[in-house]
Amino acid sequence: MFARLCFLTLGLTVADLARAATLPRDLGREGRAYGDPVTGLTVTELTGPEHPADNLYFHFSNFTADNRHVLLIASVDGVRSLCRVEVESGHLVQLTADPAFSPASACPDPTDARRVYLLRGAEVWALDVETAAARRVGEIPPPHTGGFTQLSPSGDGRWLATGKQRDAAQWEIGLLDTASGAYRPVLTQGFRIGHVQHHPGTPVIFYVWETGGYAPQRTWLVNADGTGNRPFYARTNPAEWFTPLKEWVTHEAWVPGTGEMTMVNDKLGLMLVNRAGEARLVREGRYWHAAAGPDGSRIVADDFEGRLWLVTTATGEVRLLATGLRETVRVHPHPSFDRRGHFVQFHTGRERETVALIDLRGLR
Repeated sequence: MFARLCFLTLGLTVADLARAATLPRDLGREGRAYGDPVTGLTVTELTGPEHPADNLYFHFSNFTADNRHVLLIASVDGVRSLCRVEVESGHLVQLTADPAFSPASACPDPTDARRVYLLRGAEVWALDVETAAARRVGEIPPPHTGGFTQLSPSGDGRWLATGKQRDAAQWEIGLLDTASGAYRPVLTQGFRIGHVQHHPGTPVIFYVWETGGYAPQRTWLVNADGTGNRPFYARTNPAEWFTPLKEWVTHEAWVPGTGEMTMVNDKLGLMLVNRAGEARLVREGRYWHAAAGPDGSRIVADDFEGRLWLVTTATGEVRLLATGLRETVRVHPHPSFDRRGHFVQFHTGRERETVALIDLRGLR
């Protein structure tokens, strides 16, 4: 009876416990490699047809802190589950089976190779990627309506930033203390907040005014204590705009090693923006999503034609890596790097929906 009460306190049902008892579940090595028909590079797909897979959002590395595992979302027995793939062996391992967990909310702890955070409703849980043991950390308190933005860790792993809609007219950014589980509001705005990202090195949070298109001012920064809310990238002089209309920047991601941010500008090209909001165009081209490697020296980007590109930040030189990523399934590749700059990982629908890797270490 005591054990049952403990389980109920954690919010787990008997069915949840039965599913959790089978975890972690090794699903074997079902991925395969092929040579891209245009570039000749080897692309390694991580799951087979029985487990369609998606990656986590690209604004942080999808690899664990020790670079050993890639985290991804796979359909297992009809449940969208958080899984890991060991890079060395290629084994796919299921970590969650409870459909109440939201694998798309997950973020790896940048300081602990075994820990990943994710949401179960409004609750924040810590999951051990080796044992699949789950521990409730805290909760995002009401009021809230609808879902939450993806969790975003601070560089030291102490804080998780997230966003929520409070009511019909108000949105909020908050921080959850991973040590105590305490939540505190940071900022309330009268517009839809999206793309909440904690800076990798300083107590600053990035967010956007989410409109699905042009916004009067899309990109913003606020200090983690709620002070200093200000526009981020904001060219106010039309003569300085990269495009004839007021610029629309999107698909932003912090660069871990430099504290700069990559942004896609109006599908015109890739920008790097520093903390002062000063930008430079790294490469012209109609790119879609982009993320920099850990030291910022290279950027991986996809485009609407389903191609994957590697961009040298200093020179703007590009190299085509892969093609046909949207050939069968019209996915968003959302590419990013591992934590050492050795691999790029991305969502692909070339023949089926899965997640793939390209090893950059052998590039000539």
